[in-house]
Amino acid sequence: MCTMEIPSKKTNKPDLDFYPKSLLSELTKVLGSEFVRLPRRIQVGYSNIFWSHSGIIRHNHHRKRSDSFAMDNKELDRHFTDFRNFKAVNSKGYYLKPSKRPKVDKYLLRRKDEEGAVKYKPTGWLIKTVEGHQSWKPLGVKGCKNGYKFTPKICDLVDTWHTKLKEELGEEAGFVNYKGETPLEVGAKLGGAIYRDKSSTSSEMNVNVNVKIDNKELNSHTAQLINLKEQLKVRGIDKIEYKDGLWEEVAKVVTNEERRRRGRERHTKESIGGVNRRLTHNLSLQSLLSKGFKLEGVKQRLSEIRALLATSREDKDSAIPIFYTEAATGRYTAKGAVLQGYHKSVRYAALKGCYEYDLEAAHQNILIQLLDKQDSSFPELDVVREYVANKKDVRIKLSKELKAPIGVVKEIIQELTYGARLSRSPKQSVYKTCKGDKALLDRVCTNDWFKQLQTTFKLAHKHLISDNKEIINILGIKFDDEDRSGKSAEMAHILQGYERLVLDVIIKHSNREDIALLVHDCVVFYNKQSTDRLSQIVEQETGLRLAFSEEEY
Repeated sequence: MCTMEIPSKKTNKPDLDFYPKSLLSELTKVLGSEFVRLPRRIQVGYSNIFWSHSGIIRHNHHRKRSDSFAMDNKELDRHFTDFRNFKAVNSKGYYLKPSKRPKVDKYLLRRKDEEGAVKYKPTGWLIKTVEGHQSWKPLGVKGCKNGYKFTPKICDLVDTWHTKLKEELGEEAGFVNYKGETPLEVGAKLGGAIYRDKSSTSSEMNVNVNVKIDNKELNSHTAQLINLKEQLKVRGIDKIEYKDGLWEEVAKVVTNEERRRRGRERHTKESIGGVNRRLTHNLSLQSLLSKGFKLEGVKQRLSEIRALLATSREDKDSAIPIFYTEAATGRYTAKGAVLQGYHKSVRYAALKGCYEYDLEAAHQNILIQLLDKQDSSFPELDVVREYVANKKDVRIKLSKELKAPIGVVKEIIQELTYGARLSRSPKQSVYKTCKGDKALLDRVCTNDWFKQLQTTFKLAHKHLISDNKEIINILGIKFDDEDRSGKSAEMAHILQGYERLVLDVIIKHSNREDIALLVHDCVVFYNKQSTDRLSQIVEQETGLRLAFSEEEY
């Protein structure tokens, strides 16, 4: 096994908080002097928040209130230099003092009275809905971020800005950070879209900042979602369980409407004598219909699409910028979760026609090969070998035994691979995956195959990690003792390090112009690739024998 050979070229930490210039212009026009008199740092800070939280999505929603977004003091420090500046301007009241450098800022912000300063009432543009608190692990108390929502005035302002046409933005279009740098300018400094501050991988190993998306398909998916939302509204409900009678009824209505809509589109584009092709479900619709329906999930998808369309509107080529940073394990994490952390149906629509290459049973396969390399095989490992060899059959079998969707089975297997416990405790991830369904929990916790997988993890951890006080993964990233949360996190640090290494190899040997998106254990390309070639280059560079699945969006 090897890490990348080229040494890293470190750069200063970049400012990856970009906001639309046109939104700042809109705030200036609508909010007037109350906004304009504020120092530029505060104006940009509000612009960043109004942009990044203009919709409640999976990435930012507050777990205690579905109508609020989560935001902690670290985020406020980034946007306002000091979170106390935000609290003063937004909630407590603040002072402005004439600046000695009026070309930069006409006034300086002060939180307390001083000579020459004038006091102003708080703006109140953001309303705090949830008081956050820190975690307290000894008592099992999970931390909670502050929750906020926009005032109706700000909601209307942002909604109006979203509806503007590209032609109405004029010269104000485009994204910049506080320094006035565009995403492409920052990308040029970084060598691409990936910013690394934890691993030693070269900045030359990179991908493009701008990603091409399919606006037409996103609009089509919007129509599907609005139809589904109306179906829920008509029935006066906010949730439908998968495969029950009502699900069948609603799914049929949504599907038939999609057929009619697609038929109308073909009729307007083709001649009267054109071939009437049978409509098949596109992948975004398939994904939407593969589970139960929740109103909250529908709203989140619509917010994700709105953000994508607004982002592409700012670019002359209708592309969207995506940057990646390194998580604690080295995983590439898209800033703001753009596309990578969005609902799959939205990703499928945005990247329609692209090809996803996913590692088959990545962590389980890597685990087996690491143990084999150490001659540390043991009988209990057979369940993992069985899963790697017959992933689909094993999932179907377990799905039938548990009477649960395959998605739930897949998630539990992943959790047990990392070391989750088969427990009925609400504190355990398995409980959350089962959504507290006691009957399902009983079936999961008493399942022999899952029991054996749990035992396998304990033995695997003993062989790979044992009582090592210093854990360093293949990328050279040390496991942070302060974040230590048990064997599960330790195993994730090792396995996700190898997963990232595989992505680096693919990036290194691929045409940069052909890579659309990085996801944790897969790469999305604009064009079709050879799965055999991907496997070959990974084995040559890392020694890992891994298979790739292909899915066309």
